[in-house]
Amino acid sequence: MLLLLALPGFAGVLVNEVMYNPSGADDGLEWVELCNPGPDPVDLTNYTIESGGASFKKSFTITGGTIEVGGYFLVGSSAGDVTGSFSSNLENGGASADGLRLKAADGTVLDTMLYDGAAGGLLDDLGLASAGATGVHEGNSLGRWNGTSDCTDTNDSTVDFVEYDSPTPRATNGDPSPPDTGDTGDTGNPSTADCTSLGDLKLNEVLIDADGSDGGKEWVELYNVGTTARDLGGWIVSAASKPTTSVDVELDPGTMIEPGGFLIVGAGGVGSFSSIGNGTGGDAIYLVCGDYLVDAVVYGDDNSDAMYDDFGTAATSLATVPDADVSLARRVDGLDTDLSADDWTASSVNTPGAANSTPQCDATGGEGLKVNEVYYDADGADDGQEFVELVNAGTASINLEGFTVQFATSSWKAAAPFAKGTVLAPGEFFVMGGESVDNVDVSYTSSIGNGTSGDGVRVADCTGTVLDTVIYGGNDDDGLEGDGGAVDAVDKVKSGQSIGRYPDGADSDQHTDWFPASPTPGDANIGPDGGGDTGGGTDTANNGGGGNVDPGGCAPDPARPDGAACATGGLPLHGAELLLVMAALRRRRNVSGA
Repeated sequence: MLLLLALPGFAGVLVNEVMYNPSGADDGLEWVELCNPGPDPVDLTNYTIESGGASFKKSFTITGGTIEVGGYFLVGSSAGDVTGSFSSNLENGGASADGLRLKAADGTVLDTMLYDGAAGGLLDDLGLASAGATGVHEGNSLGRWNGTSDCTDTNDSTVDFVEYDSPTPRATNGDPSPPDTGDTGDTGNPSTADCTSLGDLKLNEVLIDADGSDGGKEWVELYNVGTTARDLGGWIVSAASKPTTSVDVELDPGTMIEPGGFLIVGAGGVGSFSSIGNGTGGDAIYLVCGDYLVDAVVYGDDNSDAMYDDFGTAATSLATVPDADVSLARRVDGLDTDLSADDWTASSVNTPGAANSTPQCDATGGEGLKVNEVYYDADGADDGQEFVELVNAGTASINLEGFTVQFATSSWKAAAPFAKGTVLAPGEFFVMGGESVDNVDVSYTSSIGNGTSGDGVRVADCTGTVLDTVIYGGNDDDGLEGDGGAVDAVDKVKSGQSIGRYPDGADSDQHTDWFPASPTPGDANIGPDGGGDTGGGTDTANNGGGGNVDPGGCAPDPARPDGAACATGGLPLHGAELLLVMAALRRRRNVSGA
């Protein structure tokens, strides 16, 4: 049975201050400070400190020592009363609360501290699964403070503990003055920034993943939607990879932004970011003034790191991560609904210091757009030979301005949106590919995943709504989700073959829509009988049977229930010079061959 109430002889000992996330490597630098408000001195021999995330585990046994009334006792650091390292290190916080608890020599639980996260598997002193105290920045401590003193206990960690940017091991916790709110970029020190009219300043465009090495090349653009010039001295722009970990740039006094003007923070502007998160587990950019979170954008495939949004809660609306060297930008300069997925998209052209070049949006007819063929593993080197073909299987023309093709190995990234004037008529193909691909409509130079552990291609309309997805590689160990929540993957094909729908545009949301064949960019796919589809691109169920065909030849395969055959041959290459950047539309081929 869990003992929730401390016995009178133990009542005075509390966890008073903790360093669970030192600057740099944690090993040997973590510590826990205990305090004793009385009424008697306490012998701490064989007391234990337990830590954990999902459950508590023994981390340290105190081998001896007495804590006097009103005194402090330091455990763990090289300067501690009892020195040594905590087993497996103390948890650094996460989506659910982590914790520490102190147990007497007989196993009685004396005190519990929960921190940095929503209620999880750990119970507090009242036996409740509670939220933790605010998480701390690297190098800061978490200490008790009730507004006037330390070493008092309400059994509610969110009330009892605050962040200290000046830790006080083996000494009284002072007034944090002002108390740290836990906002990214908040240093806990009084701010001299002008925090009036906060709504005038917005995050507007971000380059989170520069070409090649990112260091020093990334930037964040601010926009002044107000009518007066502003001095942003003391304001902070934070690039956060966890709620408690960020790279902060504090703006110097005299950093001005004019009404309707833009300011670049980072490469090409003021200050510099050593790194900006690429979206794994959810990352964020925050604009902070004093203790106020002014604006936020949260981006990634998921928010397993529980990054908070403009509302101060774990974000559920996430912007899609753009491809390398493509900026993430507001759809309309300064327009802010506090929903990242609605407000932000990949930019068609990076525009640091100028109005965004985000496409206008008309999603009419987009439901007819299908990923129709993918060539992801060329013979020999893949560079310049891979392609993705789309087809309009609907009955109306589609304005593709602002639509994106997205690629995934372990997570999704979006290529630059299609440019203004990109229109696809019913039955027409659209090819995105490398410099050696025939019939290319738009150049794409990044690599397409080769199917290891499941890779994917999908197309999304200009609102961010995913229209069609294919997962391929024979398995989906990376957990990518296809249409309708499907997780089955198209079988892996040999080098030199593509995977294609047959008939063109056929879509039952199953892997059985797809067959291996010779690549046919911009032309009708070759079916399992070796012939092309001349029936037009329609959104119908697959009529050609399921599974892959024999990759060794083109004769019907008697071992296959459908008797399917394959077509062999290389990618038709013409060696023409093609653009390496967004190209104007050159040609369209209808599925009927017209």
